[in-house]
Amino acid sequence: MRHGVRSAQVEELIREAFVRTAENEIRNAQSAFSISKVSVMTGLHRSEVSRLLSGERSDRGAHDILNRVIGLWSTAKSYRNLDGTLKELTHEGLGSEFSALVAKVSKEVTHYPILFELERIGAIEYHGNLVRLVTQEYTPQKDVEYGLELLSADAEDLTAAIEANLIKKHPEQSLHLRTSFDNIDPRDLPGIRSWILQRGAEFQSIVRDYLSTFDRDTSGESATSDTSEGRARVTVTAFSYAEPIETAKVIMPKKRGRKKCER
Repeated sequence: MRHGVRSAQVEELIREAFVRTAENEIRNAQSAFSISKVSVMTGLHRSEVSRLLSGERSDRGAHDILNRVIGLWSTAKSYRNLDGTLKELTHEGLGSEFSALVAKVSKEVTHYPILFELERIGAIEYHGNLVRLVTQEYTPQKDVEYGLELLSADAEDLTAAIEANLIKKHPEQSLHLRTSFDNIDPRDLPGIRSWILQRGAEFQSIVRDYLSTFDRDTSGESATSDTSEGRARVTVTAFSYAEPIETAKVIMPKKRGRKKCER
């Protein structure tokens, strides 16, 4: 409500999630797809299912492209120097190294608007005809819609991880840890936020480097590796929140009663 999000918008997202999940279940079962099947599975009327399926699916658009460009650049072996440092890329023209990088992520956009946005957010620096990546994290600010999309994705993965742990779906448990303290001096919060943010970024960098050795796109093995077993997805997300605990204002009840009539 603080950001003007209405209940109808949230309900619409829930309906879309139900329809999308039902659709995936049907296709994964290699069954013939039909509106009626989705209607039965979700409890939504067939006309509502048709409307949701015919509408354009929202995606992360430019945010997703920027994330993937930064991720591929910072993890792929082909963008590392012999000493392990990140390569500076040529950026002028459609035949440049940066243009080829963007083309690996998306064929629907040229590299020029990506360069502009990365420069605007301070993620790159120019050195003549070379461009250097100076940040390995992309966190958009003041974009409520994208923030809600991240919330949706994180909530879905967290739910799946908890469910897998509860039913012992895999021999190895999924990571699900929580740390909480509730009697901290509010004046210490700025320093605590900075410390957690720095350590969290370091942890994600270690995870990213490790997983990139297995990912076919970043390890350079996509052309030679066996893909008969399909693909697998690994997601590691982390968050922290620190705020003062608001003390509820105590309102003492006033004595109320009828005044005695004066005689």
